[in-house]
Amino acid sequence: MRRILVDPRVIDRIQSYPGMVGEQGGRFMQGWGGPDQYRELVKFPVEERVCYAPILDGHTDQGGLEIITGLTSKEVSKGFSGLQRKGLIQSEAALEPKLL
Repeated sequence: MRRILVDPRVIDRIQSYPGMVGEQGGRFMQGWGGPDQYRELVKFPVEERVCYAPILDGHTDQGGLEIITGLTSKEVSKGFSGLQRKGLIQSEAALEPKLL
């Protein structure tokens, strides 16, 4: 999640052609929560994007997130702050993720 793997414009193009959507199958971009959520996540700063996925998977310990994500403590804190401002998590103490 550190790097954006697919340009969102490619996702838009695929979704605008039924034949291309059919070629991708029903699970298109499901690893990212679907194409719509992917387009939203790629707009996030790296720290927020990298922290959000493990939080959704239930990893809420800051020390654990540092290990899982490879981010520094400062970067994880920055990611938490940004996710809180967006209303996607409640607080660092009680991380309750919300879907986009």
